Amino acid sequence: MKLKSILLCVIAISSVGAGAQTPQPADVLQTLKQYDDAWNRKDSATVDKLLAAEYVYFSSAGSTSSRQSTLALLTSPKYHLTSAERTEIKTFRAGETVVVSSRWRGKGTWNEQEINDDQRCSLVFARQGQNWKLLSEHCTQIASK
Repeated sequence: MKLKSILLCVIAISSVGAGAQTPQPADVLQTLKQYDDAWNRKDSATVDKLLAAEYVYFSSAGSTSSRQSTLALLTSPKYHLTSAERTEIKTFRAGETVVVSSRWRGKGTWNEQEINDDQRCSLVFARQGQNWKLLSEHCTQIASK
């Protein structure tokens, strides 16, 4: 009888765990889509909501940008994005962290200088409560062959 009670407890605990909402990479991909759409529209309020407080951007040149400076770039009248697309998307999950690998191509201008990027990007999303937040982003320019 004792073994039966233990077995029932294990089954009950397993059922509770199985019924819990475990976020899947699809949730992160939806957040990434929201981020890209907001960035393309220069929607700083949405981007602000999606970035973690500790967000940092690592550039191809080795510099870093804080959350505040990234939002300042987005809202600057000197920054114009005319086209952007993200392809070759893959996700890698470890617990409450998901790394998204992608290829990002974008065209536009910054301070009247042409932007013509073709980059391999790595975006790190961390689970914070019920939401995914973008913790860091690193993009490396793909060299022309």
